[in-house]
Amino acid sequence: MAMTVAGLREAVGSLAPEALAEEWDNVGLLVGRADRSVDRVLIALDLRAQTVEEAVGRGAQAIVTHHPPIFPSAAAVTDVEPSTARVLEAAEAGIAVIAAHTNLDAAPGGLNDIMAAALGMTDARPLVPAELDGAGLGRVGRVAPTTLGAIAEVARQAFGAALARRTGDADSTVETVACCTGSGAGLIDAARKAGVDAYITGDLKYHDADRAGDLPLVDLPHADVEGHAMRVWSEGLAAALTSSGVAVGFTERGSDPWTALAPI
Repeated sequence: MAMTVAGLREAVGSLAPEALAEEWDNVGLLVGRADRSVDRVLIALDLRAQTVEEAVGRGAQAIVTHHPPIFPSAAAVTDVEPSTARVLEAAEAGIAVIAAHTNLDAAPGGLNDIMAAALGMTDARPLVPAELDGAGLGRVGRVAPTTLGAIAEVARQAFGAALARRTGDADSTVETVACCTGSGAGLIDAARKAGVDAYITGDLKYHDADRAGDLPLVDLPHADVEGHAMRVWSEGLAAALTSSGVAVGFTERGSDPWTALAPI
């Protein structure tokens, strides 16, 4: 029996239960018909015009994104606004869109666990635990004794980041680390309370660094971290769908709207 969009949503939910999503989030099936058959799926960080074009070119009937293309809501779906134009393009192409956002961040084996593994963390556990065992936002754990400068470089290389920046003394010792994929400024206080030697995340602002006080921070580009983690996670989804005959591919087109400039 062919898999349907509803079945795909269930498969994604088995890896990233929708109940783990934050109350403000918008996850699950956001575009398309639940009863449509699916034999090809494209995984992407965002729904962009090129994402829909790539899905059409690959013959995919569904796209699974991390960032919800309808967030938090949309009063109208037209081509006037870029965000809703992409939703309209997917609908017109008959392509379903499923979002797995904070539920995928929080899930065991989800993006934060993938980030922790890439950083070489051991005994990683949720920084802010959820009710489900092993689930929650962020991760905290140990690394082999190193320095802040060295762990920042490990992070930069692990995610292929063109840019990375830090606060704190590069020579300070680091043995415990907290991390959060994407935009993790909201967990700075939790990282400080955990007593870690460094907190690694993205999208940090000037005043976030002030608020962190003496907690060393490593700031990475949002898309580099989550793009890497989504690619790794897509392999797990592909394995879960093997018996159903559904092919899973990761987008070959970049999602980051930013372009790094060469150093002066």
